[in-house]
Amino acid sequence: MAKEPKKHPVRTLFGLLLLGAICIGATELSIARLEDPVLYESVTAPAREAYEDARVKAEAYAAERAAELEAERQRREEERRRQELERLGQSLAQDHQREQERLFELAELDSPELEAALAAQFASAPTIREELLHADPTITEFITENGHEVLTGGNVSLVYFNQGDEAWATQRFGPDSIGGYGCGPTALAMVLASTVDKTATPANVAAWAASSGYCSPRNGSTLSIVGGAAAHYGLDYTPLGALDADTLYATLAGGGVIVALMGPGHFTGRGHFILLHGVTLSGGIIVADPNSRDNSLAVWDPQVIVNELSRSRHDGAPLWLLSEPLAL
Repeated sequence: MAKEPKKHPVRTLFGLLLLGAICIGATELSIARLEDPVLYESVTAPAREAYEDARVKAEAYAAERAAELEAERQRREEERRRQELERLGQSLAQDHQREQERLFELAELDSPELEAALAAQFASAPTIREELLHADPTITEFITENGHEVLTGGNVSLVYFNQGDEAWATQRFGPDSIGGYGCGPTALAMVLASTVDKTATPANVAAWAASSGYCSPRNGSTLSIVGGAAAHYGLDYTPLGALDADTLYATLAGGGVIVALMGPGHFTGRGHFILLHGVTLSGGIIVADPNSRDNSLAVWDPQVIVNELSRSRHDGAPLWLLSEPLAL
């Protein structure tokens, strides 16, 4: 059976006396406030001053602590970004090193093999460098819409992705990086995010493509990736092969987006997927280049596009038309 706690008469008496003193003091202060305000002010002034001093010190401490926490947050954020940029630099350096090794290998190939190898994609500098004139913003421009970067104009206002952006560059495409070899998944992600799959990104399209066998290590995407993506994600798909400039313009004017595999020229030094997503009344073509915002803001002569198409002619290359299925 539990014992009852022992009572302490002295402690109880002291508590009652203290409580009584507090009550008496509070009563006297209330009376003094009414009967003798001067006395009340003189008695309570030290307590008020002590309270005010404590409040000021507490606010100063809170502000100082908040500043320290914000400085620590910013330091950690800067360190995170520094590490991400360092990883990006290392990844791209590795890709470029591998590309240099690949170029030495290409020098040993015969002409037919060389042509096939050049169709492989790598984010290399173009062989033709010109200062581009940007299109009038009424034709095409970059805007922010629903949290996405969007390239306006054309048949479809495209959600724009760039394979070299920090968010995607170091993400993997099989054993390679999207920044180096992922123009195919990045271009397809633009079409998908703008049409049938709003959740598409270069990263998740690259992951799907690699798991589905459309990644060719150190070569980018297999050319069958376009048809495979259309079937998997539910797009209408028409392989066009090679077209002349007039037919290319007329086909694009009819709607949809054309995936184009480019060879060396204004867009790349190797192989590179871009999108053709509209035409202008003056006879030009507007593009979405997953490796260049400048190229994406220019208006292109259809003949330039045709002249620089890849020489690959399998799996529908070098041109494929994609469009949303017609609603029944």
